[in-house]
Amino acid sequence: MAAYLQWRRFVFFDRETVKEPGGPDGGGAGAGAGAGAGGAKPFALPPGVTVCDSGRGSLVFGDMEGQIWFLPRSLQLSSFQAYKLRVTHLYQLKQHSILASVGEDEEGINPLVKVWNLEKRDGGNPLCTRSFSAIPGNKPTVVSCLTVHENLNFMAVGFADGSVVLTKGDITRDRHSKTQILHEGNYPVTGLAFRQSGKITHLFVVTTENIQSYMLSVKDYPRLELDTHGCGLRCSTLSDPSQDLQFIVAGNECVYLYQPDERGPCFAFEGQKLIVHWYRGYLIIVSKDRKISPKSEFAGSDPQNSDKQILNVYDLCNKFIAYSSVFDDVVDVLAEWGSLYVLTRDGKIHALQEKDTQTKLEALGLEKSIAMENKTLRNTQDENGLKNRVIRVGTRKSQLARIQTDSVVEMLRKRYLNLHFEIVAMSTTGDKILDIALSKIGEKSLFTKELENALERNEVDLVVHSLKDLPTSLPPGFTIGAICKRENPHDAVVFHPNNYGKTLNSLPEKSVIGTSSLRRAAQLKRRFPQLEFRDIRGNLNTRLKKLDEKEDFSAIILAAAGLRRMGWENRIGQILNPEDCLYAVGQGALAVEVRARDEEILDMVSALHDAETVLCCIAERAFMRHLEGGCSVPVAVSTMLKDSQLYLTGAVYSLDGSDSLKDTMQTGVNYPQQNEEGPNDDKQYVGITAKKIPCHAQEAAENLGVELASLLLSKGAKRILSVARQLNDAR
Repeated sequence: MAAYLQWRRFVFFDRETVKEPGGPDGGGAGAGAGAGAGGAKPFALPPGVTVCDSGRGSLVFGDMEGQIWFLPRSLQLSSFQAYKLRVTHLYQLKQHSILASVGEDEEGINPLVKVWNLEKRDGGNPLCTRSFSAIPGNKPTVVSCLTVHENLNFMAVGFADGSVVLTKGDITRDRHSKTQILHEGNYPVTGLAFRQSGKITHLFVVTTENIQSYMLSVKDYPRLELDTHGCGLRCSTLSDPSQDLQFIVAGNECVYLYQPDERGPCFAFEGQKLIVHWYRGYLIIVSKDRKISPKSEFAGSDPQNSDKQILNVYDLCNKFIAYSSVFDDVVDVLAEWGSLYVLTRDGKIHALQEKDTQTKLEALGLEKSIAMENKTLRNTQDENGLKNRVIRVGTRKSQLARIQTDSVVEMLRKRYLNLHFEIVAMSTTGDKILDIALSKIGEKSLFTKELENALERNEVDLVVHSLKDLPTSLPPGFTIGAICKRENPHDAVVFHPNNYGKTLNSLPEKSVIGTSSLRRAAQLKRRFPQLEFRDIRGNLNTRLKKLDEKEDFSAIILAAAGLRRMGWENRIGQILNPEDCLYAVGQGALAVEVRARDEEILDMVSALHDAETVLCCIAERAFMRHLEGGCSVPVAVSTMLKDSQLYLTGAVYSLDGSDSLKDTMQTGVNYPQQNEEGPNDDKQYVGITAKKIPCHAQEAAENLGVELASLLLSKGAKRILSVARQLNDAR
């Protein structure tokens, strides 16, 4: 146990009161804007605020009148009527414009959960996509806490009677999710937190008397009790990757850290804890200041009787207190726009802005510990002047695209703790044209053009794509700066509920299979001639809805990687092996596209390269480019790297699959774990810049793709593809 009495204290944050906009500095809530403006009045919170949260560029408040308020950086308040009576809980997702709330529309104990899409409007207000009663098992009880997983596939609601209700599936829609009572106990639930590590999802549940974790990635959700003491409301939080995503529980005697399967270290921070948060490597604790006020927590808001509370900012890794200050009756502490904001009962907002690294090092002086030096280096290494820059990440608006982008941003955040990332979502041509088969549109950059335009205009700094959406020849000035480790690249079959347990081979003759891909259709027509294949468009959610709600399709074919990333692996009825269906070039891999001359961003994202995936995808893309293929012709591949040998299988098909060419070649790509050749002059291979992977290995992979394509062309591939292109254009 670590006592904090010996910990050194520093002032690593500047405190200012946020002022009304329109002052001498022009207003705003950012660092140095709207805070401390001479002569301006302190900004006043809406009256009757009951609950707060932050995210997506706003502070969010709920009040006693049923209104939800949004406070953007400009300090221009807006609100809408969310409930008839009051708002009791809010949860704003950080990477999605989705807000979950709990409130009351009628007197009595009947809490309602509502899910709001902030990007869509209904009569000028955010669109409520879902509303349902939060009562567990029809037993009237009060909601105590709420949490939502960032992948939008889990929501958990805790209750004062000890119950936890779990919603699994698309939490924004009633028809694509299932709600069940996950936990029942004798003590009020005081905190909930989802923890995602790779493909494993856990839910931490803390009550006043115990702590448990549930593994949600396996059947029956096994439970493990972690401890026999708990904490009060708002006294638990989840750390970021810098502290290994540990669940933090603050009791009055100690602060405890937990992994899903065990208790970790504890710290002897005494005092009655009121609020606990985690912020960029720091633990924030608001507690009663025993020296100032022993008053009851149920005291009113009379300034003369106001509680004095102390806010401490702890650096657990280096064991010092980064900031400490006394406040009057803290409502909550929120993080947004790169700063902390302390809300107090008198309606004021106090901004806490972290000082720069150089100032903090000077404050540490000659006595700074080696551990602090290491932390500073870790937070700033390889940032190449990006420290004060907000990195804007472009992505498509679909749920899958957002999940994929979130995963890439999370990897970057783990490596660059001091950088700030902002996700910018937009619609592409492929997202807008839903009534025409992709192969008929004739545009090479269906899902990338708008994103690349934003990249060119410096509206975003990098873009996350599914690699299979990127053409093999990129526009001038762009490059693929990173290819992340590949998910399962194979295709999967999702069956209509009436056909669960079957395979394609066991479906009745003339069963209709939906697919939007000429490649899949051509191969499967050849392999399963007794089945019929029809085009189906839309994102994953739309295609699954068409499958489940109608009788038009017996099954549909989708990429296994997308289903797994969405958390819908249980819908996979059959994985198609390469003998049945080779996959698309780049399928299952995520790519980060950047401006080729933006060295700082290129260096930053290059840390995400997975060498094996890069070499496989270079070979695949070289094969595709030499064939001059695309989504308008059936071209398919399969790659494998084993014992320093790269194997590439490639094939071309006629539209009906009756005519085809297929072959396999291999080459040696023996390369060291570290680049022993030095810089490779940023040379691109089929649009990919991979500085840390030796040139000879990349060249070998590219040559393999070209040689296999040349072999198939010599056998007549050009004729097959030309006929396929003409027939597709004529359809």
